[in-house]
Amino acid sequence: MSRIGIGEIFKKNTEPRMATLSRFPHRGKRRRFWLFSALLLLTGAGVGTAVLCGAKPADKPAVSDLWKKDAPVLRVVSSKDLSALDISSRHAVLVRRDTGETLYRKAAAEPAYSASLTKMMTALVAIERLPDMETEVTLPESLFRRLLLQEASVAGFLPGERVSAADLLYAALLPSGADGAVGLALAAAGSEETFVEWMNQKAAELGMTDTHFVNVTGLHDPEQVTTANDMAKLLDAALANETFRTVFTAQRHLVPPTNRHPTGLMLSSTLFRRLDGTPEGVTILGGKTGYTSEAGLCLASLAEVEGRPCLLVTLGASGDNRTKPRHIEDALAIYAACREKTAFLEQAG
Repeated sequence: MSRIGIGEIFKKNTEPRMATLSRFPHRGKRRRFWLFSALLLLTGAGVGTAVLCGAKPADKPAVSDLWKKDAPVLRVVSSKDLSALDISSRHAVLVRRDTGETLYRKAAAEPAYSASLTKMMTALVAIERLPDMETEVTLPESLFRRLLLQEASVAGFLPGERVSAADLLYAALLPSGADGAVGLALAAAGSEETFVEWMNQKAAELGMTDTHFVNVTGLHDPEQVTTANDMAKLLDAALANETFRTVFTAQRHLVPPTNRHPTGLMLSSTLFRRLDGTPEGVTILGGKTGYTSEAGLCLASLAEVEGRPCLLVTLGASGDNRTKPRHIEDALAIYAACREKTAFLEQAG
């Protein structure tokens, strides 16, 4: 509906009468004066009443300003309603760890690929199967030949390098090194095939009924499938392990000098390398990124939202490792909306 000004309304309502009054110019002027005066008084009284009663103009639906860094993905009609979130990720689930409450879910039970989030299971099983994480492991040349052919991401170890199992753990989780993941499997089980059997056994133990592992790296295989719900179960169980949590929440790790790296090797988190600030009230504690062209950009993260521990899994965001980090932007948007919803519930209570 088009907006009509007060003057137009007055003109429309008085045109017939003005024609009559034109025959009596002096009387017409007086009447127009009194009509204008009455209208102004009525308008002023209405405004005054609205002010006294505390009335405000109707709020317009607006883009939420919870997280406005380039306004990438957060388009919320009401910041108190997480279901209004519009994110790039095809699958997502947000859980409060202290209560187990699911705060947000998007296609969380639908099949998806986990990419390098697979390495969370690799790390957890290795921790449980290796009695001593200081065990020295020699990385065979055959490992690197295979990973080179598969164009897998690596942490930077070299053939024949001798490193501890703990260093391989950091390599698998922080820079998402496939050399670290396969090295752990060989150290613990002697072969990747046997280690994958252990991974599937652990998945069954955790109730990950929609997950099946084929490899330890997350490189694409159509038979290696999962869901956001299952990845959240895995992350929650893994965070209960002190060793896993320590590595998962690290931002960087220095591998001490080895036979192939005399000055050591610095490993840094792919999440924290691309994380550029967080919304107020949100602290990102740690996370694991993942990407394949089939899986899209994936992220499993741990955060505190107004002091409350939350974990979030997002799968299938658009883009790749050279584009905007949509998986990270999605996580920040969800955490910010969660913070706003929590604040609203506390005020309502």
